[in-house]
Amino acid sequence: MNEQTSNAQEQWGFLHPECHGMNALMFFSWDLAKTIEQQFELHAHADIHLRVMEAQKAVDRLLKQYVMIQANPGAFENQEIVLKLEMDEENPETPVLALQTT
Repeated sequence: MNEQTSNAQEQWGFLHPECHGMNALMFFSWDLAKTIEQQFELHAHADIHLRVMEAQKAVDRLLKQYVMIQANPGAFENQEIVLKLEMDEENPETPVLALQTT
């Protein structure tokens, strides 16, 4: 593994040694934003619906990762985050990414 790969892995919150309990929520929020941004960048030339679909898959994997490491079982187990496009009331032709949690 090269230094760049190692640094990229260290940047994920779920890999941080303090990612447990209430700290896990902060790390998850950071990882969630990073995950969505990465997927939109990776699929920048794709249709917006495909970008949302790929981001959804990545968010599902991220949530499973937090459950697997037992970062904060009460916060992550049996939870779901659904990404969807909603219309901006001020600019109806521009979709806005919305997150729905359970």
